Amino acid sequence: MAQYSRHLRDNPSDFPYDFEKQILSKQSADTIYHWHPELEIIYVKKGTATLYINSERFESHEGDIFLIQPTSPHAIYAIENQEQISTVFRIHLDFLGRNQIDSFSQRYIQPIYSGHFYLTPRISPDDHAYEPIRDCLFSLFSILEEQSIYYDLLLKSKLYEFFYLLFKYRYVNRHYTDDTYQKYQKLKEMIGYLEQHYAEPIQIDHLATTFGYSKNHFMNIFKQHTGTSCMDYLIRLRLEKACEKLVQTNQSVQEIASQVGFTNLSNFNRQFKQHFHLTPRQYRNQQLKKESEPYLSLESYLGNFSFSNKRDLAALSD
Repeated sequence: MAQYSRHLRDNPSDFPYDFEKQILSKQSADTIYHWHPELEIIYVKKGTATLYINSERFESHEGDIFLIQPTSPHAIYAIENQEQISTVFRIHLDFLGRNQIDSFSQRYIQPIYSGHFYLTPRISPDDHAYEPIRDCLFSLFSILEEQSIYYDLLLKSKLYEFFYLLFKYRYVNRHYTDDTYQKYQKLKEMIGYLEQHYAEPIQIDHLATTFGYSKNHFMNIFKQHTGTSCMDYLIRLRLEKACEKLVQTNQSVQEIASQVGFTNLSNFNRQFKQHFHLTPRQYRNQQLKKESEPYLSLESYLGNFSFSNKRDLAALSD
């Protein structure tokens, strides 16, 4: 699992959003294939990583903006000797009126949620209209950090402005073909099955039969769309679950290994060290230490950008 450092105070209005700094490297677990009902926006401040959004593969670079729409399968993998530092913002589209039965929601918000509209996955610094989109995103970040009085109104208006820019500059497109949509649904079913049964003994032959494929065809499809083999994905998934238990529980390493599907403790320790360059005990101590560190303010986080003074940073909120 990637390292997260929250830099927000408690959310007083219970908005359905999350706002985090993310540091991804080979010393932390990859963010393996998953999906969620929230829209996710990733701004890459520094470094590079490999992202899969649906079945498209991207190498991220400084300044890239990634748009991951609700329920889209996606993953982020660290690159050897590289670190990616990014800001991650997730919000449920219910906050923008997705559940309302009116022409506005039906025309703009609901099609993004349902997948009938397709968000361009990456907007890079050289792309058309990048600067106004980036500046709007920075302004949104500032609103979240400051949380001034009635900031929920500012947040909502800034999100509408962000979507306006995406529509205006054609980063919102008509939806996938039926064939592509069905492939994504099948991929989600495969991953959903592994999420439910990761702790059980799993054989490729059984998985292939479950989803109506031959063994070779199943392995090829999984590798093509996720960038990793099914068994490698299963190992990463088990290790991710182990990471959660190491931080969230006081259970022994042997208990955790057994609970996430490893029948041999030596194999678990070897796989863990291979992926994270740390033993499970070292990982637990490292993560618990990081949780006690103070949060990083947005002004400090954006400090390496070429703002000449605080007035420039404040101007992003205008």
